[in-house]
Amino acid sequence: MASLMASNGTDRDMQWSSSNLVGNPALSAWNTVMSDHVAEMTIDSGERSTFEARWKRYGLGPIDIHNFRTAEQTISRTAAMVRRHPDEVYALSYMQQGSAAVVHAGINVHVPQGSFILVNHASPYSFSFPNGAVALTAHMPASWLRRWVPQPETMLVKTFDADAWGGALAAMLSTIDRNGLDDAALPRSCIADQLGAFLALMNGNVTAGESLHQGKLFKRAVTFMKDRFDDPDLSPNMLAAELKISKRYVHKIFAGHNTTFGVELLGLRLNHARDMLHDARFAAYRISDVAYACGFTDPSHFARKFRDKFGLAPLALRHDT
Repeated sequence: MASLMASNGTDRDMQWSSSNLVGNPALSAWNTVMSDHVAEMTIDSGERSTFEARWKRYGLGPIDIHNFRTAEQTISRTAAMVRRHPDEVYALSYMQQGSAAVVHAGINVHVPQGSFILVNHASPYSFSFPNGAVALTAHMPASWLRRWVPQPETMLVKTFDADAWGGALAAMLSTIDRNGLDDAALPRSCIADQLGAFLALMNGNVTAGESLHQGKLFKRAVTFMKDRFDDPDLSPNMLAAELKISKRYVHKIFAGHNTTFGVELLGLRLNHARDMLHDARFAAYRISDVAYACGFTDPSHFARKFRDKFGLAPLALRHDT
């Protein structure tokens, strides 16, 4: 992935066009240019024989602005690519023309024309542009973005309309696309700060409560834990890998529901143990067998936690059944 240096950014200005190429050579060259100068990805198109694309990049202080004009295409950034280039860079795309189908962090979302979407290059994603597109995209290092949006994870895989402050941001990106930056009256780093301010205003109060994205991830997390609670090795790292998010964000989605991974996992295990102790089919199980079947590795620890939750020792509850 191209480095986003803390400079004026003019040294990163670049443009490319397929105008001198035809068909498959154009698509092949497009793959190379995007992976070398934007982010490692694979691109395919149903219009291989007639594929066309144009790209322009402006360095804007610590961030980059990309203007993409392309025929129908599907972009994929895989887990292997993320491992090779794990830099946490966020990409905010404005669909000036055309729509996109996006898959990111296990969530599918349709991005209509005139809308924004944010993805994180540190997680796999795919974009499909069924009718081609003009997409104006800001690539922002996480360290810079958090100055303006302290919790950018809450904005991931959500669509934002280009109205109110979103309209101001869309107008800014469209002006850069149309006029360039050679005659800009302000230093590029100042323009980048203006973009950050518009993004913070567009985000509004999203971070104040549960986002749709967090809600969906929380439901998926709990479902996965219900299926795997008996695994003694179940951990936040394992859950993060399943949801394709960071361990830090795992803890955040639980905190957004006023709980923790540990609390939820312990509750699932203890509730299942109680059900087993009530069930005559497991009458032959020793208390240690019940503990192991529910993911506990220490029967004594299980007995203490069981008594704390239900007010009875496991054996006493079985005898009361």
